[in-house]
Amino acid sequence: MNNENFNDEKLRGILNQKVTSKVSAIGKDLMEFRSSFQQSAQTIIDHVGTLLNTLEDELLGDFREEITRAEQGIRDRLEPELRNLVETEARQRFDQELQEQLSASKKAAAEADHQKWHSKLEVLSGALREIGQQQAQVEILTCFLDKAAVFAERVAFFVVKSGSVVGWQARGFEGEFKNESIKTLVFPPTADNLFRQVSESKLAIRGNPAWNAAISETASKFGQAMPELVYVAPLAVRGKTVALLYADSGMGRSSSLDCHALEILVTGVSLTVELSSARAKLGLKPAEAAMETAPQAATSRTPSLPERPMAPARPAVAPAPPAVAEKEHKIAEVPVPSPLSASPAVAEKEHEIPEVPVAVEPPKPEAPAAVGSYFPAPAARSPLFHEPVQPKPMAAPPPSPETLSEAAQKLHNDARRFARLLVSEIKLYNEQKVLEGRRERNLYGLLRDDIDKSRQMYDKRVSSEVAARVDYFYEELVRILAENQVQALGKDCPGPVVLK
Repeated sequence: MNNENFNDEKLRGILNQKVTSKVSAIGKDLMEFRSSFQQSAQTIIDHVGTLLNTLEDELLGDFREEITRAEQGIRDRLEPELRNLVETEARQRFDQELQEQLSASKKAAAEADHQKWHSKLEVLSGALREIGQQQAQVEILTCFLDKAAVFAERVAFFVVKSGSVVGWQARGFEGEFKNESIKTLVFPPTADNLFRQVSESKLAIRGNPAWNAAISETASKFGQAMPELVYVAPLAVRGKTVALLYADSGMGRSSSLDCHALEILVTGVSLTVELSSARAKLGLKPAEAAMETAPQAATSRTPSLPERPMAPARPAVAPAPPAVAEKEHKIAEVPVPSPLSASPAVAEKEHEIPEVPVAVEPPKPEAPAAVGSYFPAPAARSPLFHEPVQPKPMAAPPPSPETLSEAAQKLHNDARRFARLLVSEIKLYNEQKVLEGRRERNLYGLLRDDIDKSRQMYDKRVSSEVAARVDYFYEELVRILAENQVQALGKDCPGPVVLK
């Protein structure tokens, strides 16, 4: 080699050229690699993103399915429990609200019934008071008929004349039969009709004309249209039926006829007529009679009647019943003349019930009657009673009026009347028990307390002379409560008692 032609500069140039060529090639390769790497990386990134999105969707779907299954499981497990809890709570609240509403309704109904009965008792008390203030018997009966029309749609008053039942006055009748038409009605004594049954039995009858032929026949006399309920009651004076009250519900409902109030009015007017007869015999006016009886009433030994359930306000049954029953005002039992004329064409004067002559003695002091128990009972049940008297199997027949003195007749009349009042009150306040007792023949078993208390008052009230001869209280039990069927009193009820 020629060293002269080879120098350092030349070598550097060659090397520089070679290096530059290689560096350029490497740079070009690097650029290509970078571009290829970026493309590959972007492809990988895009692919990873797609995979991540797919995975996310799958995970979310699986998660939603798990949540749905979990919710369904929880719902299936908790829904019955929650439903039971909700139903129980709702039922309790409903029952509570229902009970509150029922309680409020019952209270309102009770208050309304109480107000209704209170108003009715006030009307009844005022009616009895006004009847007792009348002087003549015609005024008494006219006032009675006016007051009876308050408790019935239609009322008619008939009097017994020589056995015939004759129409006197009426209220509330319109249409084909009017009030004035009542005087054309005459029921002969030979005919078997409702009025004759009531007059002979001295017991009131009520019923539906559709169910009873006798009631239907009587109601048809007042028109073709039949009422829903009919009530016929006897007006007895001195134990004899002298008049009859007819009442019905008219064309309205049976609730428009208050038979209980009418029964009280009939009892009150019967006693008022008796008292009016006594006043007329003595020539006393009502005001004068009240002045005479006032001092005696202050010392009266009349026991108060026991309070009855379901009767918050006792009716003031006028002064007539207790005044008649008092021994200080004993009234002799005198036959009552026939009240009215049978012919409707007679003068108005003949349509008055004649005054009944009576004799009244001044009060005599008498020893208190012996008190005895009527119905034997265990000692634990009867702390108020003395030793019981063994009952007799048969009732002693009432003494004949011809064999008694006038004073003794008065004692017997008072005892009979007081027994009738006591037993009538038992029936009035225990109507359902009386009906059940008649059906079951167990009146004494159902009404033992009421009968024993009334018996105690009767034994205290009647004189020993009467109690030693006849038991009027037992007779009224048989007649009023048992409707003359002794078996209806029950096997536990002893017979009549005569106190020694």
